[in-house]
Amino acid sequence: MDELEDKLNILKVIVEEEGFTKAAEKLFKSQPSISRDIKTLEDKYQIKIFESTRKQIVLTEEGRELYNYACQLAILDEQLYTKINQHKEEVKGKFVIGTSHTFGQSMLLDLTIYLQTKYPNLNIHIYVYNSADILSRLKDYSLDIGIIEKPVIDDKINSEVLTRDKLLIVKNKQINENLNDMRCYVRETGSGIRYYQDMLLQQLDLTSRKVVINDNQLILELVKQNMGYTILSNFSIKSFDKKFITTNDLNLYRNFFIVSNKSRYKTNKYNAIMDEIKEYQFR
Repeated sequence: MDELEDKLNILKVIVEEEGFTKAAEKLFKSQPSISRDIKTLEDKYQIKIFESTRKQIVLTEEGRELYNYACQLAILDEQLYTKINQHKEEVKGKFVIGTSHTFGQSMLLDLTIYLQTKYPNLNIHIYVYNSADILSRLKDYSLDIGIIEKPVIDDKINSEVLTRDKLLIVKNKQINENLNDMRCYVRETGSGIRYYQDMLLQQLDLTSRKVVINDNQLILELVKQNMGYTILSNFSIKSFDKKFITTNDLNLYRNFFIVSNKSRYKTNKYNAIMDEIKEYQFR
């Protein structure tokens, strides 16, 4: 409420409480303070608001007009508040999600169907980027939220664990040779899975020649054609892929993180969708 609206509200309360003393008590203000506020209104509009009487509150003609205006303003304010909050309760309109390749190709479909079914007026826009691009686009407000595969240390970004997966060495069933003698297909720098691919290759002392491809599905197809091996999420492997490939369990689990811009204004729609995603049971 701005300064003028505040003073008009004080006038309204004085009239409704039939006196300065009761109005001061209701407003938690001192009586001299609200007297000064009335004097400010009188000076602004060059009018006298109350008749000179010690026994009761009597409005002058101009005072009644100002009081009526204060009442109309209060009604309009209440109507606007109701309208805004009704609108806030509706989960509809555009909502933009940026997702990593692994999550987008393996787990986002069911989540999208769930959200669109529950909120038919919600228009979900989905873009698949690597983790670095998602963080960049969150900061310039191109995305509402992001889902990435690696930890974030950034004072502008909120990050919470959403779910987790398991990483596997994936190779063709016909492979008999040493992995170091083969190509290892990896994602591009900045990708969440690349962070773990590099870490695991180092831990396993694998010095294979790396071939960079920025698409998990293409990597998997090359492995199925016996062109090399890779490290991928168990979510990237479908039942029909297992006809051609075998996997080695690395006993390593990693988290997926839901990320957002700390400074973004959080609407009711935004909070509702965030809660739905965080509570969703990913399989």
